[in-house]
Amino acid sequence: MRLFKTALYLAVGLVLVMRAPSLRAATPQPASDEVPKILISGMEAYKNEGPEAAIKAWIKGSPIDGSRDALSQANVLRQVQDFYGAYKSYELIKSRDLTPTTRILYLTLDYEKGPLFAKFLIYRTEQGWIVVNFAFNTKEEVIIPSVL
Repeated sequence: MRLFKTALYLAVGLVLVMRAPSLRAATPQPASDEVPKILISGMEAYKNEGPEAAIKAWIKGSPIDGSRDALSQANVLRQVQDFYGAYKSYELIKSRDLTPTTRILYLTLDYEKGPLFAKFLIYRTEQGWIVVNFAFNTKEEVIIPSVL
């Protein structure tokens, strides 16, 4: 009988250990308030009006507002659409507060046939969050640090 109890405890323990990775993977997503309105409005503009509207929404009020280099990123989004199909939605991968006024957000922009990885550096002003810098790439290792 003692051997049976020991075997039962070992079996239950083994099941718990094997389930642990899936339990960790089920951790809740970060709160939606981690994605500032400035980014959400750009994502909505992208879905409804296209790449140029998204870029304009993201850079509104920032130091790069009106920058031709920033606006040229709309071409990157168009090329991704040519390859992956229409933009569908976005997902927050990770949000990192560097300071109370500086945050980095890593996202995927999901298309019909694949993801685009994005990194936004945002800064909190008295008027709210602004986008200081951003980057896109289809290769996750270019955008997402290996420590994540």
